[in-house]
Amino acid sequence: MSSMREEQRFLQELQKLVRLGRTQGGVIEEGQLEEFFVSLSLKEEQKAQVRAYLGQTGIRVTQDLYEAGTSGDEAGASGKQKEMPLDDEALTPEGARYLREYEEMIRAMEIPPVNVLDAVKLSAMAGERQAQLRLIEYSLPKVLDIARLYLNQGVNTEELISAGNEALTIAVSLLAPLEGPEDVDEFLASRIMGAMEDLVADNLDRRSADLDIEDLVNRVAEKAAQLSEMLGGRKVTAEELAREGEVTAEEIEEAVRLTGGRIADLEGGRDD
Repeated sequence: MSSMREEQRFLQELQKLVRLGRTQGGVIEEGQLEEFFVSLSLKEEQKAQVRAYLGQTGIRVTQDLYEAGTSGDEAGASGKQKEMPLDDEALTPEGARYLREYEEMIRAMEIPPVNVLDAVKLSAMAGERQAQLRLIEYSLPKVLDIARLYLNQGVNTEELISAGNEALTIAVSLLAPLEGPEDVDEFLASRIMGAMEDLVADNLDRRSADLDIEDLVNRVAEKAAQLSEMLGGRKVTAEELAREGEVTAEEIEEAVRLTGGRIADLEGGRDD
């Protein structure tokens, strides 16, 4: 990416591609990926980076979407995503440790047989609080499985799991409209995934806002430096810079505010 604007667009489009993969059972068709490459005019090195990133997020690239359910251990007929290894190099040491500890806690849990679990789900659907609390506990492995899909996307591991747990806690009290216990798992998963999607999207929005700020400050500083050079090296005023027409008075004022006056070629700016 040659500019911050292009990088921002790239990040946004990449998130859309990841979301598409998740809606398709954890796979992206090769044709869809090539369309993504063409739309952003990516180089071969950048294409390789995108493929690697998709692999890290648990999304497979396939020639045909119908292959999604026929790849043995990697994905079952249900389209279940391949788990990411806990020792993934892209995780921070703290994130990997937290994930291991959470997994150890889940391994220590005893999940009841299907018939017992269905009874718990029915009771939870009927509004019984103790059943809802038990269902939360039994559904914690689902939070971990879904959290794996969102690793390495700029969100803290603890935040992902916390968001998933919070969504799960709320979701078990919203089961009444479901037709039967067979609908519960999908409903809970959708709520957990939605919470994590929102977390990742909010993080992307913050990163995009940071890029916008950096872009504005750089543009104002660059134009001030160019005008200063034209005027023999002296500092320029905000009014002189605005008269040039390439940045507005409002943009100059905002850049000065954001930098605390640290635009060296602008009058009143500080060089430190």
